[in-house]
Amino acid sequence: MSGLFEPWKIKGIEFRNRLVRSATNMRLAGPRGEVTEELLQVHRRLAEGGVGLSITGHAFVAPQGKVNPGQLGIWDDGLIEGLKELVGVAHRGGARIFVQLSHGGPLAFCSPQERVSPSPFKGAREMTLEEIQGMIKAFIEAAKRAREAGFDGVQLHAAHGYLLSSFLSPKINKRKDSYGGRAGGIRLLGEIIRRIKAEVGPDFPVLVKMGPDNPPGGNGPEELLEILKALVREGLDGVELSRGIAPQQDIIREGVRPFKNEAYNLPWALKVKGNFPELPVILVGGIRSLEWAEDILRQGIDAIALSRPLIREPELPSRWMKGDRSPSRCISCNLCFTIKDPVRCRARDR
Repeated sequence: MSGLFEPWKIKGIEFRNRLVRSATNMRLAGPRGEVTEELLQVHRRLAEGGVGLSITGHAFVAPQGKVNPGQLGIWDDGLIEGLKELVGVAHRGGARIFVQLSHGGPLAFCSPQERVSPSPFKGAREMTLEEIQGMIKAFIEAAKRAREAGFDGVQLHAAHGYLLSSFLSPKINKRKDSYGGRAGGIRLLGEIIRRIKAEVGPDFPVLVKMGPDNPPGGNGPEELLEILKALVREGLDGVELSRGIAPQQDIIREGVRPFKNEAYNLPWALKVKGNFPELPVILVGGIRSLEWAEDILRQGIDAIALSRPLIREPELPSRWMKGDRSPSRCISCNLCFTIKDPVRCRARDR
């Protein structure tokens, strides 16, 4: 059997295979971020389709951090019962499930308040030190709710221009205080990881999703290693490699074709794994074929994350495991994301 379907572990949590559903905001939650039957059905199909680990779409830790309608929330205790149901459908289907914790920062266009940023950016105002401390607390409280709801771990969203990645990037973070620049962003994420471990428990996995920025002036490969070195010291349990502050076309590339231009984030992931051999590394970004996935694992990456292929085919892991090795039917048209309605594959409608 393919190594893709061998079990593996993070911090004692065992997954049945090395296929991960990368966090995807399906835009199906209720107005307060409540779990809905439609969202339960998405995660039910993913689990029954054979994925080993499912990571929820980014869940806002405070109303001020809400990015768009239908986004999952984890900011209030009243949401816990619905989150328990979400965990239940994943576990009954044999999958593990992590919740991705997020604050939209300058991209929080559904915030009921002013948008905030490390320093002024795209119409968002600079956060005060008091607000930063409040935001840190919001992440901690969200992690506590995640544990109470039964999630197997959490992932901090520090990619794609949201608040945590904005703090890490010198391209956006121009502050002059202790949270300024890359060093200040590292301090911020380090505090969040350390306090989650202290308050939720050292056995509860904390991952981060992050990656390099577009040059110049951002985080290149060496800066990425610097950030991870510091976060590992604070207790980081794993990383999913994507992109940091980058145009959407670099984060979610169109026109990916099997065996031609797959795995566009692989060079960053290999560099991280080469420098942190003990750190679990998950790779996302344009993986479409079983053959490429197997080769990536042979190069030392621990797990393969998919988003668009699982929107098209939630049962893809099961199909591969049963012997149908044909590539994902996803054509990377991005209509699932670029139409601002609930996320679904629209290529099938053509």
